[in-house]
Amino acid sequence: MDFHRDTDFAIHQGFLPMSQSTRLITASYILSFVAANAPQKLRTETIAKWVKVHPTRVRSLASQMVKANILKSWRGAQGGLTLARPASEITLREVYDAVQESSLIAEKIDNPFSGMEDHCKVFEVFTRLFAMLEANMRLDLGAITADQLFVAFDRPVEGAVEG
Repeated sequence: MDFHRDTDFAIHQGFLPMSQSTRLITASYILSFVAANAPQKLRTETIAKWVKVHPTRVRSLASQMVKANILKSWRGAQGGLTLARPASEITLREVYDAVQESSLIAEKIDNPFSGMEDHCKVFEVFTRLFAMLEANMRLDLGAITADQLFVAFDRPVEGAVEG
């Protein structure tokens, strides 16, 4: 059995519903780039250039991470983004809670046997499975801290603002 081929086929056929959201991953790239340049303040345009996403997307995700006390925002000519606290104290579960709008595990399951739950347990089994996967993923994300996501730069990147 070829796990990757079979999994790719199942996903392509829609048998394994997975979220297509990139919010958590993009936010993690933003966080790692800011952390790798700490304590310098980084402008959203600089982050967008390095992370290769539109500055509006960086601002949107950064705003959510600022509200969650993951990043700190400074206004003005010398403004930019920095970590709100040490990278070793920021978990990916916090990032997930701040930016993810829906589960990474798709929870929408069609139930063609609605009203016949006494005979068909597919919906019940998969609903319980997805809930368990989500809970386990949240536990795993809680064990990963931001300092595991980067290696600090020796010198600030172009566009960093000295704090």
